[in-house]
Amino acid sequence: MTLGEDYQEPVKGRLYTIIPEDGDRAKAPRPFIDTHVHLMKTSLYSWFNPSKAATFEGPWDPLFQAGDYLADDLVDELKGSNASIVGAVHVQANADDPVAEVAFEQQLSEDSGLPIMIVAGGDLSSPDIESTLEREADYANTRGFRQNLNMHPHPLYHYVDKSYMDDPNWLAGLALLPKYRMSFDMQLYPTQFARAAEVIDAHPDTLFIINHAGMLADRNLAGWRLWKNGLYELGKRDNVAIKISGLPSMDHYWTIESIKPAVYTVLDAFGIDKVMFASNFPVDKLHCSLADLVHAYERCVEDLSQAERDALFVDNARRFYRF
Repeated sequence: MTLGEDYQEPVKGRLYTIIPEDGDRAKAPRPFIDTHVHLMKTSLYSWFNPSKAATFEGPWDPLFQAGDYLADDLVDELKGSNASIVGAVHVQANADDPVAEVAFEQQLSEDSGLPIMIVAGGDLSSPDIESTLEREADYANTRGFRQNLNMHPHPLYHYVDKSYMDDPNWLAGLALLPKYRMSFDMQLYPTQFARAAEVIDAHPDTLFIINHAGMLADRNLAGWRLWKNGLYELGKRDNVAIKISGLPSMDHYWTIESIKPAVYTVLDAFGIDKVMFASNFPVDKLHCSLADLVHAYERCVEDLSQAERDALFVDNARRFYRF
């Protein structure tokens, strides 16, 4: 996948920070398991076309024009940098046939040589969800399940029209995940954290992985407090981990300094051992290069030990997604 030059040029000052970077650190190899990508054969997704409604992520026209985004495209993002992709987690993207999506990702992993673990999709409230889970679990790289939960009064942020966490049928489907050794990737807004905590506590045998750093959508004082306090509450739970991802989608003109508070809040709330970095590519490719993003993450945590940085970039992903 190649976007136009206007999406490729670095933003002046994006990676600027007052304290100079240590030269040896900047050149040190940085292996990276990207725990949130969408490796898309676009024919599997009928929604992938210019009629898609605009969202907070911004216009998708460059993504529509570029088409498929596959394993080689992801690996090529980091060519020439000190970072390298050593594994990826494909997160479902609402395919017309969720089992076909899993089958494609399994084959992509085998053909490309890149280890790709799979977070499958579907509707947990469907009466035939167990049949779907059985078929998805048959693929060796299936590790989890995601169904978007995001509800928001502003149409730019709204994903679904149903409060799934209050639906008994959906909760029954969620309860099946341990049977198939699946975690649940939980994508939602801070206004939904309180209900999410109740759901999580009712399912102690399921690993819940919060997507996109909890999605700080409401950028006012009340929204920030709800996000921060909610993360500290969720972080108390042993069966909850979190991905620092999606920050460029929420902050299109981000810099190292603008993302530091979110990175530090997540790390403080969850602890090093329950946090993973991720890109949300190709969606966040609209707002940055992957090399810049990985470098920015590295600079945010440059004062941590080598072991702690390795945990955030590789080791935690290996553990939670069972590479």
